[in-house]
Amino acid sequence: MGQKIPLTTSFDLPDGRTVTIETGKLATQADGSAMVRIGNTMILATVVSAKEPRAGQDFFPLR
Repeated sequence: MGQKIPLTTSFDLPDGRTVTIETGKLATQADGSAMVRIGNTMILATVVSAKEPRAGQDFFPLR
């Protein structure tokens, strides 16, 4: 697994609040992660996936 480079971007909402999105700092063992921040509110979203599909599986399970 290669080293992930932290990336940060921000933008302003019409009401003046700033949204900041950061990736590559937290949950680095996950296949993907992002932290979204608005003021004092913060959410961390992570994604982990299998590298190969399971044989004979005809649906996409979400857990």
